[in-house]
Amino acid sequence: MRPRPWLHSSMHELDPHSDTLWDAFRRKYVKATPEEWVRQDALRRLVLDAGYPSASIAVERGIQVHGMVRRFDIAVFHEGQLWMLIECKAEHIPLNESVGDQWMRYNSATRAPWGALTNGREWQIFQAEGPKSVPMLPAFGTFVL
Repeated sequence: MRPRPWLHSSMHELDPHSDTLWDAFRRKYVKATPEEWVRQDALRRLVLDAGYPSASIAVERGIQVHGMVRRFDIAVFHEGQLWMLIECKAEHIPLNESVGDQWMRYNSATRAPWGALTNGREWQIFQAEGPKSVPMLPAFGTFVL
């Protein structure tokens, strides 16, 4: 998997006063909503901190959930298999049962073995089936599908 050089340079500089953000994954400017700031921060953490290849990440794609099209925030793939589904919320939104329920509805259609919820201040990373949770994002390739 070859790194995308345009990705790393565009992820380092953000203008906090702009009403748009450059999304290197979708390759377009997007509205700088509170949730989008969290999503972009999560993407930077995945790529720059945890070493996830940009080619392994999908952003805001549509999925069918109970007959309706919904959009997940971030999906991470490993060796062509969906590994983690990440739900992002604005910083002021607590990661409560309602947010977890939303993730479970989305995952009923995708069947990711791992999930994560983040509001930028807090991360909850967990195994979809079972009680296992981890305190931080595992480095790419160190996990088991």
